[in-house]
Amino acid sequence: MRSLFTLFFIILSFSLCQSAYAISRDAVATEREFREYPNKLRQSVNKNLPIIPEFTDENELRQFAAQKGVSVAEVEQELRLLARLSLDLSSKDNARYITAKKIIEQLELVAKSDFDRSYVLMLNGRYTGKNKQDFKAAIELYKQAANELSAARNIKEQVLLFTIYENLGVLHMILRQKEPALQYLISSRDVALELSDPYMRAHAESVLGKYYYKQKGFGKALSHYSEAIKHTKAKDNPTQDAHIQLQLARVYRELKSWDDAILYATGASDIYQRLGKETYVSSAMTVMAMIYAEQGQWYKTIDYYLNAQQIDAKLGNYMAQALNFHNLGEAYYKIEDTKNALSHLLRASDIFESRNSNHYLVYNHLLLAQVYSSLSEWEQALTYANSAANIADNMKLSDEHIEALNYSATALEQLGDFKTAYQHIKRISTLQAKDTHVANDEDQAKTLFQLQKIKLEQSQTKSDLQKTKDELSNSQLVLILTLLTLSLMTMLSLYLWRIKKTLRTKFVKLERSSLLDPLTQTANHAAFIRDFGYYSNTFKTLALISLTDQLNSDLAQGYECNTKMNKQQLTALSNDLGCIIYFIRPGIFLLNFDINVNPETLLSNVRNSLHDNYGDTSLHMGLVSLPLLTNPALKLSAEQHFGALQMMLSAAVTLGSDKDYYVTLKPLKFASSGIFVPPLYLNIEKSIIRGIIKIETNGHKSDIVWPRWKSHKNVNLSTELD
Repeated sequence: MRSLFTLFFIILSFSLCQSAYAISRDAVATEREFREYPNKLRQSVNKNLPIIPEFTDENELRQFAAQKGVSVAEVEQELRLLARLSLDLSSKDNARYITAKKIIEQLELVAKSDFDRSYVLMLNGRYTGKNKQDFKAAIELYKQAANELSAARNIKEQVLLFTIYENLGVLHMILRQKEPALQYLISSRDVALELSDPYMRAHAESVLGKYYYKQKGFGKALSHYSEAIKHTKAKDNPTQDAHIQLQLARVYRELKSWDDAILYATGASDIYQRLGKETYVSSAMTVMAMIYAEQGQWYKTIDYYLNAQQIDAKLGNYMAQALNFHNLGEAYYKIEDTKNALSHLLRASDIFESRNSNHYLVYNHLLLAQVYSSLSEWEQALTYANSAANIADNMKLSDEHIEALNYSATALEQLGDFKTAYQHIKRISTLQAKDTHVANDEDQAKTLFQLQKIKLEQSQTKSDLQKTKDELSNSQLVLILTLLTLSLMTMLSLYLWRIKKTLRTKFVKLERSSLLDPLTQTANHAAFIRDFGYYSNTFKTLALISLTDQLNSDLAQGYECNTKMNKQQLTALSNDLGCIIYFIRPGIFLLNFDINVNPETLLSNVRNSLHDNYGDTSLHMGLVSLPLLTNPALKLSAEQHFGALQMMLSAAVTLGSDKDYYVTLKPLKFASSGIFVPPLYLNIEKSIIRGIIKIETNGHKSDIVWPRWKSHKNVNLSTELD
């Protein structure tokens, strides 16, 4: 049997060692960790892959995995995560884009499955959008990534598709392409519903809220944010909670609900600061600045923009810096500081142009055209107005196109080119006429969207119904398990109660037996200690009686005969004297009276009671009347009283056996409790010498032989008493 256990232990240890290197990740949980705690996930990946492998084909990758003791799939999984993390805002590595590109290229070499190819395309799209700011190319890569995945998808593929659809929706939002943005964001929410994950659902609703905020549909935006709040768990998902609060701040800013806007923006900023997410702290500062800008408080606006600018400069986030330059340019223009306004706007233009960010450049050039127009620098105004008009035309931004043509028409008029100015004005009229038709088309689109929304809600209701059925089934299973557990707990409780009852009975018996003398089965010294602790106020007289000639009777006649004799004597004394008696040892009894008793009378009554009960023995008695100390605040223990009785009995025995003797003591009124502390005999002896304790006896005090202590071996207490 021992050898079998040893073999089992060896196999188990081997299995644990083999599995110690396994890298197990749940797709949904990992996605949540990526969004909530990217730095923690980065540490985990770096721990599993401290060095990024370099390989040119699948064989080299397989060799690397074998050396690490993990599978090829697990290495690929960690590499994919590392590439995503390198492209994330949380990364502070200056070489993050180089690292990401290197990993993506290596993953391309070993991408075999649909999932592998889709993930690589998604990473390429992310890289193109982040590093090159080429959003159109990024969109094409994301679309290819979505098409790679089959209709029948597992959870891992669903999570990937959720990310792809979300990023497509956001990219189309950046490019002001409303319809495809909404389509992909709804698709992202559909995938979240399929996953039945609250975090994914909350995120999808939050991004939809952001979409409607961008379209000025603030009512719908609030509706989606309310749904997001319903599904998120603020305590477990602080980053998501902060994102939602920041978006709500933007909506309430547009609704001119300033208090709510400030409240949510401050709440988001506090969470970001606590989490150490400086990039998002900058975003919160920017929102705060915009809130004050809407109220016309431009100096406060500038302060917040400058704070955000400092954070973005420290992080090396150039696009965020460019946006802050643009915002600062607008703020300085509002306070008529056109020099600073132009300086910041031109710096923003340089970054937008270098990153091909036309979706931002169009607004920057519009603002430059406006500032130069206010300075009557018409050639510069015309240059930037024409640039903005061309970009807006290419991006099909009607309102921005009209605004740019207005600036260019004004500049042309001031420059004397009335013909071209007139053409621009005609172009404006044409665009405004188109907007009327667009408005009608938008009304139809809204109606169609409402129908789609109803269908979506119907499918959601069915999904919720199925979810409720599943939850009911799970609840029934939980109920059965709970009842089973309750039954087992009841049986265990009953078993433990019976054991407790048995142990309690044994304890009571042992406690009772500990208070009885094992031979006579009468109350013993332990019983006296207990009774005194409970009922000390009823103790008035204590007497320690010695049947001196019978102290060794248990040896002389055997314990059986002696026990019968002692029991008879105890019974007689109890009946005749009406007291409680404690058996101390053969021949020594402790008598407890609830009244004060004269020692001579008591000694005589004891003699009479024992006359016909083996009373052929000399009697000696030590007696104390309670309380020993007159001060009621001073309390003495049972042990201290018993020690005093022992000393008095010892003194009485030394008086001889020609008659019955007693010795008693009485402290003076001013005596303290210190005379009864250990060593008791020594302290009582000193108190007798000092006259604090008075001794009374029916013999001669000078005949008493008191105990001798080493420190008092030359002291004759009898002489002192005389």
